[in-house]
Amino acid sequence: MNDAAEEDHIKRFNSVIDECQIFCSITRDSGLQRVACANLETLLNDCGDLKSEAIASGNEDFANLLLGFECIATCLLSEIKMWLLLKAEEPDAAWDRLITAPMAATAAVRAHNGFAHLGKYAEHLEMVEKVVFPPQVFISSGLIVRHQECSICGSEYGECEHLAGKPYWGQFCSIVAKDIEANHVAIVENPADKRCRIVHYTADGGERNRMTWKIEPTKPGNRDDASRPAIHDATGK
Repeated sequence: MNDAAEEDHIKRFNSVIDECQIFCSITRDSGLQRVACANLETLLNDCGDLKSEAIASGNEDFANLLLGFECIATCLLSEIKMWLLLKAEEPDAAWDRLITAPMAATAAVRAHNGFAHLGKYAEHLEMVEKVVFPPQVFISSGLIVRHQECSICGSEYGECEHLAGKPYWGQFCSIVAKDIEANHVAIVENPADKRCRIVHYTADGGERNRMTWKIEPTKPGNRDDASRPAIHDATGK
């Protein structure tokens, strides 16, 4: 792929991003938001195809740039779906989308220096979290990890040249934990993943949903099935 072709793809992707960003608001028409989601999913597919071509041709910089586009498309897709889920009265699913969005924005910054400005977008999403959603109670699990692999080369992590969080040929290096043993679970203020949270707590007549404040019937798997334990906040605070 020559420079002119790369530039054409970049312009096209930027145009889609600009058009879809307009729909990151709860007031936008849901039908138009769903169209924007479809356009972003198409962009993701196109980025994946082009990234394969870039890797095959030995163009790591363009592969990493496409990784950045994948990240920002995921960010916008997650935010728009968050607003759609809120309008559909599905706040728990909306929360998961909210948390995915800033993670993707931050990842775009790491993918390529062409996305350095997206740090401010992550700050915007943090404000959405504070204003739109009630305070959450987060949990974190303690694990004993006996073996770690590099996701890029499969070697023992630390014995290769790859660094976790950095992009290599269109993908981020991550640590793949092996031979894991659970140690403990704790309530924390700043978890590594805000999707790990207490969703319900025990109340008279069932379980109170921390998002909606409705009391819902206790699901069979939450109390009686030891293979699927639920974590409850007994205080409700």
